[in-house]
Amino acid sequence: MMDREIKNLDGFKLAGNFLKEVSLHDVRLDPTSFHWQAQQTNLQYLLMLDVERLVWSFRKTAGLPTPGDAYGGWEAPDVELRGHFVGHYLSATAQMWASTHDETLKKKMSAVVSALSACQQKMGTGYLSAFPSELFDRFEALKRVWAPYYTIHKILVGLLDQYTLADNNEALNMTTWMIEYFYDRVQNVITKHSLKRHWQSLNVETGGMNDVLYRLFTITGDSKHLLLAHLFDKPCFLGVLAVQADDISGFHANTHIPIVVGSQMRYEVTGDPLYKSIGTFFMQIVNSSHSYATGGTSVDEFWSDPKRLGSTLGTENEESCTTYNMLKVSRHLFRWTKEIVYADYYELALTNGVLGIQRGTDPGAMIYMLPLGRGVSKAVSEHGWGTKFDSFWCCYGTGLDS
Repeated sequence: MMDREIKNLDGFKLAGNFLKEVSLHDVRLDPTSFHWQAQQTNLQYLLMLDVERLVWSFRKTAGLPTPGDAYGGWEAPDVELRGHFVGHYLSATAQMWASTHDETLKKKMSAVVSALSACQQKMGTGYLSAFPSELFDRFEALKRVWAPYYTIHKILVGLLDQYTLADNNEALNMTTWMIEYFYDRVQNVITKHSLKRHWQSLNVETGGMNDVLYRLFTITGDSKHLLLAHLFDKPCFLGVLAVQADDISGFHANTHIPIVVGSQMRYEVTGDPLYKSIGTFFMQIVNSSHSYATGGTSVDEFWSDPKRLGSTLGTENEESCTTYNMLKVSRHLFRWTKEIVYADYYELALTNGVLGIQRGTDPGAMIYMLPLGRGVSKAVSEHGWGTKFDSFWCCYGTGLDS
């Protein structure tokens, strides 16, 4: 299946006169800066991680030999979210290689892509995951399951980043084959049950499935990719924002921020002004009603009462994943409007919520939350400092990516 034809749309035009992003290949950091130091610490960690251990559960699922041992934490073989970190690893290594051209790193990331390709080929359906498809049976039956599409989103983004930043054509073929599989699954749910039933299933965290599908559409021009992206736009949440209601209290923050990022890509792809206003309004209410002085948002991973954040200060503030995704929201808005307020927000959140999650120059030591209570240390949150090979929380993945 690796020779399937990919339609290259180099001339695809997005809506609007947006700022163009400078390629990471053309950017190098000042060695005296905190940003360079953080980048080097992250590079050390990426080089420490072992290819065989990263792909262990993918090989197990595909029925291939599994030499060595799997990693622990959220990548352990009995954890339903296993594989999510590997997707982040592919994104992080693609970005890091573009930023440094470290050849050892390129060999490692290419080896991961090749190993995952072997797993996909062995299964033969396009499916690629570190867990069996039975988790999607439960998802579609509205049974309890830990966010399988969240993990698939990370793998898809990682492969797409390997294609766009490292010119790995094999990764693009793998991505489109995966999407064929999931397109058929979603269509089957709608045909067998109803569109409403599909929307109901999205009440489980699905990451930015709409975002990666809109990105993929700009590369392939395949109408199936556009349709499937629409089907992951969560209407019960985007509808609240479309009527400009400040009614996000009680929502799980990192479930819904990526959906907004996807809606911003919908605007860029289709030019529909509704999705421009959704992204703009969302940023306005989060920044004015749900953000701390650090630029971060959420308490215990959720949004609470607007403009009453003083009573929420403690150890479980500002989930790192939310900062990672809010940076994407503000990045889109800055590209559209060129308004400095969005760049200012980006700098604030980047400084506190990204540079602040590493433990100095210790590679592989990161935090989940950024505690904001009076006199509270970073080390005293529920998760505390993570370990190099036995944590792999969601915020480890987004931390690696950041």
